Amino acid sequence: MTVSYNQSVATSRPSTFLALIFRWRGSVWKAVWIQYSVWLALYFLVSIIYRFFLTDCQKDNFVRLVDYASARTSYIPLDWILGFFIAGVLRRFWYLYDIIGFIDNIACSVATYIRGDSERAHQYRRNIIRYCELTQVLIFRDLSMKARKRFPTLDTVAAAGFMMPHEKANFDQIQYNYNKYFLPFNWSWALVYNARKEGLIESDYYVTVISEDIKKFRTGLAWVCNYDWVPLPIIYPTIVCLAVHMYFFVCVLARQYVKGSENDPDMIDMVFPFMTSIQFVLYMGWLKVGEGLLNPWGEDDDDFETNMLIDRNLAMGLKIADEGYDKTPRLEKDAFWDDTWVPLYSEASAHEKRYHQRQGSLAHIKLARSVSQVRMVPREGKKASAVVKEKIVNVKPEETNELPRRSSTTHGSTVFRPSSLLNLMKHHSSSASLEKGQSPGSYRMETLSAPTRIDSSVQFQVKIEEHEEEQEIRDDSKEK
Repeated sequence: MTVSYNQSVATSRPSTFLALIFRWRGSVWKAVWIQYSVWLALYFLVSIIYRFFLTDCQKDNFVRLVDYASARTSYIPLDWILGFFIAGVLRRFWYLYDIIGFIDNIACSVATYIRGDSERAHQYRRNIIRYCELTQVLIFRDLSMKARKRFPTLDTVAAAGFMMPHEKANFDQIQYNYNKYFLPFNWSWALVYNARKEGLIESDYYVTVISEDIKKFRTGLAWVCNYDWVPLPIIYPTIVCLAVHMYFFVCVLARQYVKGSENDPDMIDMVFPFMTSIQFVLYMGWLKVGEGLLNPWGEDDDDFETNMLIDRNLAMGLKIADEGYDKTPRLEKDAFWDDTWVPLYSEASAHEKRYHQRQGSLAHIKLARSVSQVRMVPREGKKASAVVKEKIVNVKPEETNELPRRSSTTHGSTVFRPSSLLNLMKHHSSSASLEKGQSPGSYRMETLSAPTRIDSSVQFQVKIEEHEEEQEIRDDSKEK
């Protein structure tokens, strides 16, 4: 059964790690305890022999052997090998989950486009869904050990109700050296065609919609079969498994405490290999993750729950086809019809900290309260192909900060409280400007405070005349 731990990590807390590490099912301890016990037994066996049974001459030879092994553990690139292996296996695992097959789209399309309350219309809808699910059962029998134990033979599939006796006889009539996964899908498409001929489907387009949903479901199951047919090359997991086990086999010698070691003459006799134990749990646990994801169709704690998916798809599909058909509630005004609706919360959650309503990190930045107009002028040093007029944009009250800029004196020093980024820039210089755009003829924006408010008609006329004079001078210089 897949181990679910989402509730334990729903909120990140210091105790979240403890809630996971002390579990047994699906944990790293359950995965590595056998290998770790064997490794510790070998380690202490070698340590006891060195400490109590070797002569001085033998101990000197043993020290040289330990130094030799310790200096060459880096010959095994364990991090690199495990990293590539886990990345490839995990990518393969998630793709298999994406295509494993959920029948909801087929059920919704069938319930929507095959119309009619007659018994025959109900049979069309139910049988199309049942045939699609029958194919999934046949495929899972050949891939998943859990499904195989549930359906050891085709007769058990028929006894479970996925095939009726006459359908089983039709299925057995076709003699074929390969699997017959295609047959139930042929039945489904034939039913869609017949429903269109009988007028239960109103348009050829709806036939295409239902057929495409069935095709997508079939294609996903076909890729599931292909991934089982061509697994990762056997040499790949073999090398990874061999590298990890050989590394720690060497560590049985390389991590021993010996007196007079050249690699670490000041080594403290810890008796128990604490650091190597941590390394063993991490690396061996990493390997076990790869082994578990390499074939998610087995009976490990985190393998796919194929039997649950079969039951869920059949129940969901038939429920949508029967009770989901033509049961649309009548149209009425909903609770959010008016613009003045107020979101409601449970009493327990209503007192929580208010959520962040802004949609942008700079959405709260507004103009200073003293700014009433923004002058849009051509970018300096840029030549315009035509006469570009200045524009003065009035600032609305809601586009400025609610509170005015305040200053207070604290311990003899003046403290400024600018209410926005633009307010800071305004006080930096009397005529602060924000350049916007880099193309020729672009504008720069200047904020105008209330004391510098001007008559727009006079300013427009003056600026236009100045710009025309500058343009004529440039044209004359070009002609010369």
